[in-house]
Amino acid sequence: MTKSSGTILDGESRPEGRGAGTAPRNTLRETLRTQLARFDDDAFAALANKGLLRRARKDLEKEKAEIVEETPALVAMTFAGQRVEFDVRGPSKATCSCPAHGACQHVLAAAITLASLSVESTDGTAISASLAEAEAPLEPLRKALLEINSRELRKHAGKAGYRWAWQFVQDIDIEKDLVLSGERNIAIAFRHPPVSFRYMGGDVEALLPDADIKQPEKYRVAAVLAFQRAHGKALEPLDERLDKAGSLNLGKDHALAEETSPALSDSRVRLMAAVRQLAGECVKLGLAHFSPGIHERFETLAVWAQGAQCYRLALLLRRIADHVEILLARAGAADEQRLFDELAFAYALVSAIESAAARGEAPAYLIGRARNEYEEVGRLELLGLGASAWRSASGYLGLTMLFWSPAQQSFYSCTDARPEVQRGFDPVARYKAPGPWSGLGAPAAATGRRIVLTGALTSASGRLSASEKTTATIMPLDSAAFVADLPSHSRWDELARERAARRRSLLAEPQPLKDWVILRPKRFNRAQFDAVRQMMLWGLVDDDGDVLLVEVPYDKYTANVIERLEQADAQEGVLVVARLRGGSANFVAEPLSLIRPSAGANSGLVDSLYFDVASKESFAKRLLSSLSRRSGGSPEGLAAGMSVVPPLLSDARNWLRLLAERGLAGDVTTGVCDELERRLTRLASAGFSAFGNCRSGDAAADVLRAQYLCMQYEHLLDDAGELLV
Repeated sequence: MTKSSGTILDGESRPEGRGAGTAPRNTLRETLRTQLARFDDDAFAALANKGLLRRARKDLEKEKAEIVEETPALVAMTFAGQRVEFDVRGPSKATCSCPAHGACQHVLAAAITLASLSVESTDGTAISASLAEAEAPLEPLRKALLEINSRELRKHAGKAGYRWAWQFVQDIDIEKDLVLSGERNIAIAFRHPPVSFRYMGGDVEALLPDADIKQPEKYRVAAVLAFQRAHGKALEPLDERLDKAGSLNLGKDHALAEETSPALSDSRVRLMAAVRQLAGECVKLGLAHFSPGIHERFETLAVWAQGAQCYRLALLLRRIADHVEILLARAGAADEQRLFDELAFAYALVSAIESAAARGEAPAYLIGRARNEYEEVGRLELLGLGASAWRSASGYLGLTMLFWSPAQQSFYSCTDARPEVQRGFDPVARYKAPGPWSGLGAPAAATGRRIVLTGALTSASGRLSASEKTTATIMPLDSAAFVADLPSHSRWDELARERAARRRSLLAEPQPLKDWVILRPKRFNRAQFDAVRQMMLWGLVDDDGDVLLVEVPYDKYTANVIERLEQADAQEGVLVVARLRGGSANFVAEPLSLIRPSAGANSGLVDSLYFDVASKESFAKRLLSSLSRRSGGSPEGLAAGMSVVPPLLSDARNWLRLLAERGLAGDVTTGVCDELERRLTRLASAGFSAFGNCRSGDAAADVLRAQYLCMQYEHLLDDAGELLV
């Protein structure tokens, strides 16, 4: 082993690594050069952080890093009195003699120097090879990622970590929740949680996360599996999905999967059978002939489902039990159609869970979650779009802040809510109270500002935790840059097509933040108050002259919004932040704030309609004056949209509802089956092909299946009902 302190080994020792002669090519050094040629500033920052990268570059201006030892298995360098060693695993596993944990400025300085040696320390042939490597396409990296097998992934993250990553990748929408990019290296980014990895070559450990996350091993495995799935490679079956006792491992989002006991697995199987049986009995008996025993059985099943960790099913069964109780009391809120819909939905959910279990899968969107789980994502840059105060039907008061993340290209929200019975909480006053994060004076301080969250915690749905561990930093704001980072829609037909493209199964997990949009109207119709419906109506006209209806129902918290809209001086160029309700053909908007690009950063860039001060004239006076107006339900020129559900489908659904209310009496079952057969055949012939596979020989089960298919087709065609979220 040859050492040469203060020299660069390049065949022979030469002062400061320069001189005549040709350096012999070293396999390890060339391997490291190949990887380092893929490193850009973002990759070096991912190796450590931006602060250490700046420090390393400044230190390199004062002194040089030098190679002091080179063997087929090791390249050692010195810098600032420290020894840095590289092996075949690359820069991500480099070690330094300094006490710092992980990659330090010495490792970065050595890596930057080693990358530059491919130009400065070799002959012309080697220079050309290095440049060819730097400019080569990403195909070698793609090939390397696709060749990583499940054995390597299990070894890296362990069996439990691999199971979690496998299920995580199965649950995400590859086209929408995964972003692949990069020019010199491959960047693999998840939208939720917002974490990305950079790959410059090497094994699984060489994937560098952009943030300090817990359990990075399982996310590395998820990144590789997601990349492979995005490139059309089928994931290998999850051989370890059954434990030694044969129980199904359902797993949980953002946590390592936990083994389930055989007793719990058997409990789930029996639960599914019991739910299907009770749903069928309800249809046979008839919704109009329920007894208290039916209510008790649904309550029992709800408790059972909670104990079996089927959280989504438990919530649905509790809701059905409440409907049955209201129906038995003959209360005015009783709704047989709604109850029938939920019975059909429960039957479909149970069937989907059983089908997934037969394949050895348990998607989180079917099983549900016991509670919202948050994952720490490190640094998150956000644009504050305003906030709203609200009261829920279940008796909660809350304040919700809305943000846009330019990096993740998605909306985020943060909510502070309390039960109404808890005295002292006022969501309007909360808007100007301290918090929710350290460094943020109040939620009002985030509106119209660019903020950076450090130690941010986010859920899979995009909710931000109000944890005190999170620190908010308000950044300098340029109004033009703020608006430029916001996506906006100026044609409502394109917006409708986007909503239609997102329509999925009724069993899909709700994504409420997907309903938020930023609208750029060409002009604005005058806002009018509909005294009959107690609702403010406002028309937004797009570039093609189409009108989108804005609706604001009057209540304690929207009174200020209505006043503001009546007085709004909205001109071309003003953006409207709004949430869309309804389907893809007849949606309406609920405004949150107005964005005025012409306003300066400190002069009302974002106009928060719920909280910004209205005129001195009271709302009561305006309400009294509005009562004397002629109100025809909507301003002239507004188009609310028409339902596109064909009569054949709506007639079938009405017939199924009447059948379910009456019940399937034994003496008419044959006639019911014949009529059901005729209707299903007509629907299948009309293009609703799913009805062709709806026959099982069990009349009650067929009625429930047919009802669910009617709901699903209506959801896809019009989404008018927005049922069972």
